[in-house]
Amino acid sequence: AGRVDPAGMARLSACRGLVSEAQADELVEWEEAQRYPLAAEAVGVHVMARETQLREIVASCEGSWGEAVPRLYYHSDREVAAESYTLSHGRWGISANLAADALPGDLPARAGVGVAAAAATDARGRARRLHRIAALNLPERPSSQGEHWTISHDKGMTWNTWLRFKMKAIFEFSVRAHWAELQETEWYVYVDDDTYVLWQPLLELLRRYDSRAAHYFGRPLHEAGYPLFVGGGAGIVLSRAAARQIIALKDAEVCDPLSLKWAERVHSGGDAWLGDCAESAGVHTDMEFGFYPQPPVSNLFHLFADAVAFHGVENHAAMHSALRANGTAAAFDPRCVPVFADHKYSCLPHFIIGGVPKAGTTSLYKYLLEHPDVLPAADKELTFWGNFFSPKRRPSRDDVMGDYLPKFPKISPSDFKVTGEATPGYLYCLTCPTYILKYMPKVRLIFTLRDPVPRAYSEYLNKAADRTVVRYLNKRIDNKMEKELSDAAPPFSALVADVAKTMASCGSPNRTFSMMDEYSDEMEEAGCYVNPFVGEGRYVRYLKLWLGMVPRRQLLLLNFDAWTASAEAAQEAMGRVAAFLQLAPFSFRVDEAHNTHANRSVHVDRDAASDADAIKGQSVEAQLPRRDRCVLRDFFAPYNAALAGLLAQHGYEPMTEAWGAGAAAGCPAKSGWRFAEELPAAPHATGAAAGGEEERRRCGTVDHPCLAGSDTQAT
Repeated sequence: AGRVDPAGMARLSACRGLVSEAQADELVEWEEAQRYPLAAEAVGVHVMARETQLREIVASCEGSWGEAVPRLYYHSDREVAAESYTLSHGRWGISANLAADALPGDLPARAGVGVAAAAATDARGRARRLHRIAALNLPERPSSQGEHWTISHDKGMTWNTWLRFKMKAIFEFSVRAHWAELQETEWYVYVDDDTYVLWQPLLELLRRYDSRAAHYFGRPLHEAGYPLFVGGGAGIVLSRAAARQIIALKDAEVCDPLSLKWAERVHSGGDAWLGDCAESAGVHTDMEFGFYPQPPVSNLFHLFADAVAFHGVENHAAMHSALRANGTAAAFDPRCVPVFADHKYSCLPHFIIGGVPKAGTTSLYKYLLEHPDVLPAADKELTFWGNFFSPKRRPSRDDVMGDYLPKFPKISPSDFKVTGEATPGYLYCLTCPTYILKYMPKVRLIFTLRDPVPRAYSEYLNKAADRTVVRYLNKRIDNKMEKELSDAAPPFSALVADVAKTMASCGSPNRTFSMMDEYSDEMEEAGCYVNPFVGEGRYVRYLKLWLGMVPRRQLLLLNFDAWTASAEAAQEAMGRVAAFLQLAPFSFRVDEAHNTHANRSVHVDRDAASDADAIKGQSVEAQLPRRDRCVLRDFFAPYNAALAGLLAQHGYEPMTEAWGAGAAAGCPAKSGWRFAEELPAAPHATGAAAGGEEERRRCGTVDHPCLAGSDTQAT
């Protein structure tokens, strides 16, 4: 069900019968004895504050999670901090209550002693703890437009360079400043001002480690080809030993904020600078996962018990109140994964129908909207995470919060409602599973697959009805969808003829590519391109990625050809969908088929449907000439065979056996694929062997055995 806290492993082992209850008790006692003693005062938490909101940030933190933290420091530029607080002179400008912890004789001469004698006190007299300000001598802050600016020696620097200087200044202060309480620090924790720290869980985590050894952890970030480092924001943790090792390199070239060691890396802010220094100092990253980069991936009510910090919390007081209220809350939808936005919790989308085109995604979505507990998105197809034309989109947290989530209704955890969307192009998006799970880790995904031969022709008919065939085919050439509509669409038989040529020239199914795929110059020169109507039917190539990343309990596969066979089959399929989405049983109205080429509409606020029973007898594949049908059956044979193996490997019901049953009768036994030895074993037309030679003589051998036939294009 998820990660288990180390302290709970013994109990889990007893539950599974691996150890006895008595042995589990002994293991728990032993594990507790391994904890290292750690006083709360030995942990210094350093907040990297936005200069323009310093006073507000201090009040927000101190009024929420910071109330329990004995040693909490706020870092900002000296000039800005001096506008609100009385500071000392010298290298580090500190507030009076921080200086008050040291005797006058302990203050370093270079720091100056112009410190106010009395510290502001709160009602409980805890001034020595509150409002510790450590102002920094930083380079001039960049403009809001992100332009370059100049510091000493006219060296230009970017925003990330300034962040590296700020991280270096904070790090040096926390480790090298001479005040007594700083010298007693065993653990250094660096967080952003929009990070909410869970203090007690953080202490419990730190007690598992020995501060006398070099430890460096937080949210691990990794870019291919570069060393692992800890991402900032949610928290960077250093033991005293690790900090001492790194500070020894502070003036070395490998720790120069103006020139990162790994300058080509995407991440290049203060966290990357500290990571480079740590790597150069021989301090390696420990893997800890309790530091969450944003609230949307954190169900703070009953999930993610390992959490020690959440980044992206703008209103600490609101989150603080919500966490406290949760202890007595009685009504909470277990399907809800809350996102903290606009000072309150709302549930993330519960489901996504991710594919495929012309396989009933619109009907599924509109059937689901009949359920009283399902609320619609702003539209059925949001195409936010990516699609055929942008298969490598990498949305940021700001993109998700600002552009995606506002398209869904605001659902409170106590509303017991769900929402979702249906974008059939998500199946073909290479980055979609990674980023969908990053921001919505519990989302339920549904894919409905269809026999690829009629699916290809059905999509062609839809685009022909929309007059968008030409711009769809030209997308690969100009990398954008042209606005103009056109009636000059090539006949489908011409597209099939190109597929036959691809099979002959390219040779191997493994080398084909379409508009959403990566490809090499050699593949293009070999003529391995297939048009998107056909390319989208190579399901195994894309589904393999999803099945490898999405937990089995979160992914449902449906066979369009099976669930549309009858009203009873559709009702049974919707029952499976409802159970999968944890919805109450419901009798869906499945007598309409939505978004057919006769009645086009994917929009949730527009009804355009055909009678489901009336169109069941209208076989799309039957409209295809035999030669076109045979070419496509031959093309898809290796992909369908591989898909059957993939479904069996992951424990899903078979669906490819029924695809084209009987439709391949009369097709040649000889394959148009040049390298037949590379094809997975797949059944061909029964009885083809007996008349194979005669069939080949009759159909010819140019490009594909069937292209010399006499059939004409269906109208």
